[in-house]
Amino acid sequence: MFRRVRIRITLLALAIVMCLYVVSSIAVYSIARQFVLRDVDARLLSTVHATDHGNIAHIVTTLPPGTWMEVHTAVGDITNLTPDVEPALDRWIARRPAGQAWRANWRPKAGMVWRVLYLPLGASGPDGGGPDGYIVIAIDIEREMEVLERLRLVLLLVGAGGLVAGGVAGFFLAERVLRPIREAWRRQLEFVADASHELRTPLAVIQSNLDVVLEHTNESVADNLEWIHNARGEARRLSKLVRDLLTLARGDAEAVPLSLQPVSTAELVDKVVELFDPVAAMRGLHLVSDCQPDAVVTGDPDRLHQLLVILVDNACKFTPEGGTVTLRTRRQKNTVLLEVSDTGIGIEEAHLKRIFDRFFQVDPARARDGSHGHGLGLSIARWIVEAHRGKISVSSRVGEGTTFTIQLPAAG
Repeated sequence: MFRRVRIRITLLALAIVMCLYVVSSIAVYSIARQFVLRDVDARLLSTVHATDHGNIAHIVTTLPPGTWMEVHTAVGDITNLTPDVEPALDRWIARRPAGQAWRANWRPKAGMVWRVLYLPLGASGPDGGGPDGYIVIAIDIEREMEVLERLRLVLLLVGAGGLVAGGVAGFFLAERVLRPIREAWRRQLEFVADASHELRTPLAVIQSNLDVVLEHTNESVADNLEWIHNARGEARRLSKLVRDLLTLARGDAEAVPLSLQPVSTAELVDKVVELFDPVAAMRGLHLVSDCQPDAVVTGDPDRLHQLLVILVDNACKFTPEGGTVTLRTRRQKNTVLLEVSDTGIGIEEAHLKRIFDRFFQVDPARARDGSHGHGLGLSIARWIVEAHRGKISVSSRVGEGTTFTIQLPAAG
């Protein structure tokens, strides 16, 4: 699929580039041809304007090589044309308008190109009111036309070469353009597969436990309480998974409205610390807060609370007894920094790049209480931070602990 799209993008880009090149090439050639012929016409006109009744014969006989003139008046004709060319030129002139001036290119024979200027003589002629007739002056422009022909050949060769080079370059550039799309498609497929797997597991557990209950129809509810509790626990787990998936899906679609207002990160941290104090005490952990009162951000308090809950919950899960979880806030100019650090088991460097990927879990078995989630918490945390136009990063050393750093725009 992506190969076909890649080829189509390349062809589309080539078509656009070639259309632009053809239009620009035609414009360049037309302008160059116009300038060349305009210069030739100016030379012919200057020669005609130098003629009068007294010096026509002299002008005609002293024209430079490659220039010819023919003057027809009532008193006679003067020309330096050769006998084999003059009749052909007269026949060609006779087929064109006689009452007005004109200019055109004429090929007397193969390999020759003349620029011909025709001027009628009369009351408005260059002699100021002489007898009726006309002046025809021609000049050989074969060299100029060769230059224009070379220009046209160069434009064609450059266009052909550009078509080949553009095709090759476009094919590789299309691959670079499609690379993030291909990666997003791969991750989407992985996401669907992982979500299907995660949904199938609790559903299978619920179904198997309910099947056991249905097989024991002769027993009381109290006798089947273990299977019912198992099904209920998995139903809750499934409900949380679906809720997290909906949160991420709405976040991707930008369909989750944020109730933005000034939020004191110190007060936010105090609420989270108060919430996790019993959990930390039960697990033998020290929960420490170090906050600056001026660290205020503009955000959704509920989403920011959810963000800290996710990070603190992870820190408590992967910190051994006697360890410390620290929440810290600082204001730096127009930015507020929130840090959640622990002295836990840490994360291997190879896993840090994927730590925010959906359904990615380093090793659920390493949690102190043996519990594990679905690998969606940090993905939701990243979405919350990005929805607030912030950044989240992680640093960790195995055996020493992990620190999540969040940068949010400061209020005001």
